[in-house]
Amino acid sequence: MDKAVLAETYIIGCFASFQTEKDGIVQLPSVGTFESFCDALTVWINKPHVANRRLIGSKILYQNNTCTTESRVDSFIKKCLSSAENAEVIHGFVEEVPPLSSFVDANFYFIIRENFYKGSRQTSLKETIVIDFRKKLAAFIPFIGAGHEREENIDTNDKGSKHAKSTVVPYQIGFTEVSGNSWITLNTPERESETEKSYIEWLQTTLLRKLVNWSSEKKLRTSVTSLRLVPVDRYNELYNTLKDKYGRKFVEIWPEKTDPQKFVYEDVAIATYLLIIWEMQRKEQKSETLQSFVDLGCGNGLLVHILQSEGHPGLGLDVRKRSIWDLYGKETKLKEESIRPSAESMFPDFDWLIGNHSDELTPWIPVIAARSSYKCSYFVLPCCHFDFNHKFSQKEANESNYRSYLNFVQKVGEVCGFSVQEDTLRIPSTKRVCFIGKTRNYQPEEMDLIDDRIANYIRLRSTLSSVPENTEDNPPKRLRTDEVWAEGFTPRSSVEKARNCRSVDVGTVNHIVRTVFDTLLNSEDCETRHLEGGRVWRKGGKKSLGDIVKLFDQDVLKQLKSECGGLQTLLRNHNSVFNVSGGAVQLRDLTLDEPYSKHSKLAKRDKSRHFKTLQCWFHHHHPDGCPRTAATCHFAHGEMDTRKENPINDTKSFYLLIFSRVIKSTAMSQTTCKMHDPLSV
Repeated sequence: MDKAVLAETYIIGCFASFQTEKDGIVQLPSVGTFESFCDALTVWINKPHVANRRLIGSKILYQNNTCTTESRVDSFIKKCLSSAENAEVIHGFVEEVPPLSSFVDANFYFIIRENFYKGSRQTSLKETIVIDFRKKLAAFIPFIGAGHEREENIDTNDKGSKHAKSTVVPYQIGFTEVSGNSWITLNTPERESETEKSYIEWLQTTLLRKLVNWSSEKKLRTSVTSLRLVPVDRYNELYNTLKDKYGRKFVEIWPEKTDPQKFVYEDVAIATYLLIIWEMQRKEQKSETLQSFVDLGCGNGLLVHILQSEGHPGLGLDVRKRSIWDLYGKETKLKEESIRPSAESMFPDFDWLIGNHSDELTPWIPVIAARSSYKCSYFVLPCCHFDFNHKFSQKEANESNYRSYLNFVQKVGEVCGFSVQEDTLRIPSTKRVCFIGKTRNYQPEEMDLIDDRIANYIRLRSTLSSVPENTEDNPPKRLRTDEVWAEGFTPRSSVEKARNCRSVDVGTVNHIVRTVFDTLLNSEDCETRHLEGGRVWRKGGKKSLGDIVKLFDQDVLKQLKSECGGLQTLLRNHNSVFNVSGGAVQLRDLTLDEPYSKHSKLAKRDKSRHFKTLQCWFHHHHPDGCPRTAATCHFAHGEMDTRKENPINDTKSFYLLIFSRVIKSTAMSQTTCKMHDPLSV
């Protein structure tokens, strides 16, 4: 039998079976309406990855709601399948299903969707979605039995919890309303295999509850918000390639104090996104030349290293050199340099400017790109809120501070003459929204007019502006080499300021620690511990951070706040005394065998290296002393109990030391090798 006919027979058969087989129905009560149920369905269709964490995303291959005159669903399915065979699938940008609540007066809606699964195996599965608005139900039917192979459907992670891996079971979701009460129902066929049973269980326990929750929301966002500008399947493919190529190696050798899991994979994801944007741009321009770039405020430089290693000529600039720069090799061009927005800081020979958490340079990057050359584009990922020469503080009504700042950064790009595109990245960060200025909305001969508009905009927003207007005596601002583009602009210092409350006056620190300690020890909910030998040790009570803050006047709190983090940071610096967790503070319970959580820095610290190197605070200050004996306490009970800290003895530090020496010696011996890869050592 022809595959198309087989698919048609299979889909119609599955849809019909749901009308007769009622044994697999599970339902949950819902407070939503049929319209809100339709919008919840739209979320599941457009954004299945928000429920199924094993998915990277999906692509709508075909959708049709024009056959609304059909009264029979089988005739509707036949027409849509026939039409879908001849339809041209759109690649690249996301083609979404509009909110289904706007089609409740129609008869049917037909969709073909392809789901893409995370991981390097590049698995995907197509399915047909048939929505019958008259009967208030939607059937999800995978292309199984129509010449497609059946796949495993459950993946178990290291902790033993199950996640949906591949939709191989047809199922139907419905909305029922009787006497003012409503339910969302799930109908699944009987299955024998354990994998299919597990998937059905996931549908019943996870997906159904998600749909109920979504249908109760008043303002549900049904559209895709992340990775809108790149094909999600290509993103998945390239991300896994780069993750294997760069991710694991740099996590192992990361010498910075920052979390390697966050920063390494964040830069891998940003590099993936940019490489695909550039791929698409080359196709649009019918060019094979790889784009060049400058990363302004490149930080650890890993993004520059990845992009250059993938063949793109580029340069990274930052006001302060990082220790990891030496590990990349000479082929990765990184330069310690301060950037001041002026004619001396333009890059006419580069195609793209990158601002990845570039702080005070963020609003300037569209300006520098616009003034560098007509062909220069930009990518910016805003983080800290900076205006042109001061902190940004212009919060809009009914908007968050973050959204207000994003609107400002987008406005800057538009003033500079760019057709600005917004997208949301998939990175381990709360600040994930990026902007791309790739095309201009003016002609090259209008560049001076746009420059005048830019200068006026900067003048209006700058607090110390001395920007003159463009006249015959005053050439365009971008061409003036004798002045900066805004007075009062202050670049970051090349010396990193420690803002962790460690520079606070010692007397102030001791006062705060003692005050909090006495408050906890004398609280009404004070707990006691009975120790060996009849000793009693008071553990103290528990107070919220809000209550602790009220213990100190505003002058003390302002001093702490200027040190970044405030009171909470100071208390966490005294981790051996206080346990700060979940917005509450209590004394560290040293009567426990493991008093530190697995996420605590003290829990992760090499205890043999630091054993007895610090004095025990409880031994010296707690009225009941330390609950541990001098022999069992990791801290010293007096000067006679103190020992010196061991030198470096952990494997990672030793490996980093040897690795850096090998890199330097290899680079010296291979000066004639133009393609030296430091990761191959």
